[in-house]
Amino acid sequence: MTKISTKNISKIPDIEGLKKLCKALATLDTIICREWELRYYSYDKNWDTTKGEEYFSMRDGSGDEFQILFCKEGSVINGQAHESEMCNWTEVEIKPKTLKEKITNVFGKKESELVQTIWKGVVDDLPTEFHEFIFGEPVKSKGTTFCIWRKHNDIKWNIGNIEFPKDKYGDGSEDLIYILDNDPKTYRKWAMEYFDETFEEHKLDLELVQHIYDNKPLTKEIILKINPHLDDFQELKKELDEIGYRYEDL
Repeated sequence: MTKISTKNISKIPDIEGLKKLCKALATLDTIICREWELRYYSYDKNWDTTKGEEYFSMRDGSGDEFQILFCKEGSVINGQAHESEMCNWTEVEIKPKTLKEKITNVFGKKESELVQTIWKGVVDDLPTEFHEFIFGEPVKSKGTTFCIWRKHNDIKWNIGNIEFPKDKYGDGSEDLIYILDNDPKTYRKWAMEYFDETFEEHKLDLELVQHIYDNKPLTKEIILKINPHLDDFQELKKELDEIGYRYEDL
């Protein structure tokens, strides 16, 4: 089966379905791994409460990551694959603006920063409603090798008119967003490999993953079947509230 990528975006769920899936991924990671720094997936339903924005992120700790913004206009996916030929960063000198900065620039060490030139076509057709997210922080500092968007009145997900590199890796999206296929077996397979030490003594039952993919309420019984060693339920409740996932009797 062909994995989801920018060349195969029809398998991505609609906006509400994607939001539900992202919350499920973050919830599973939260239960399985109690150290935030070691998790792949996280979700913040209160990313910007004034704008009604919610935010999902994936990071592998090696420079590859993607972010998804859910907002009143729709949703946009940004991804950065650091080994992609489309990942172009240049060190540029920061031009001084004040007199003090100019003096420091003349007699001291010149300041510089890394700036990305986004591959032609990736964001050229991006709707203006998503510009603040893609061209602002934190995305600006993380980088962009692929971008997918959908407004609420769109009938499908969209990408720009891109001439991809000749190599098989392309923009790296296939290695990152394959998890968005909405198939619990995909997450289970990944989690059993990534959290291998966690699942040495017990297996992650597919029915438990399906339970969360179906957005059914969490109970202590379900949680302990996923992670028998979990005991910090008060902290878990706070994290589930941040995600926006329902629970009962915790």
